[in-house]
Amino acid sequence: MKKLFRGRLMKKINEYFDAEAQLHDELFIQKMGLSEFYDAVEQAINNCTHKDKILVLGCGSGLEIERIKFSCIVVGVDISEKMLEVLNRKKLFEGIQLTTVCASILDLDFDENEYDIVLSCYTMHHFNPEQKQDIYKKIYRCLKNNGVFINGDFFAANLDEEEFHRKNAEEVYKKENLPFASLHIDSPL
Repeated sequence: MKKLFRGRLMKKINEYFDAEAQLHDELFIQKMGLSEFYDAVEQAINNCTHKDKILVLGCGSGLEIERIKFSCIVVGVDISEKMLEVLNRKKLFEGIQLTTVCASILDLDFDENEYDIVLSCYTMHHFNPEQKQDIYKKIYRCLKNNGVFINGDFFAANLDEEEFHRKNAEEVYKKENLPFASLHIDSPL
């Protein structure tokens, strides 16, 4: 499904990321200059005391998973099959036991007290505040005692900007009679 939103061609979110999969790493690292961002994510992971089992929400091509340099179990969830294909072809640290799940994090439930770390990079800005709250509740429940949630994303500069993005997105979803987060539209808090 292709729609126009503020002059841009809109795609369903999985179709958007499927199309971007082969160029995703180059876009994020070289064109957007996010090497320092992923350095900070790596540092945050390394600072965690417990890190045997990690859940990565919206893992895409696994840029954050590549930064894990210790043995652990990693479950990567993404809505894009093509992104997960790119991730599964990568040579990760030898001790990582990776499982990937192709699904929307809105549709999944996670076992309680299962993960030491839940990690999300550039994912949460696709959801509305109610969806984010539901996702945060799922994250809280699936973390072990003393577990850590690491969320790296971009945010609106202020409440006016947040409301602007949310209202624009709501208009598109209402007009198209589609659920929020089904198209690639940013809605940062």
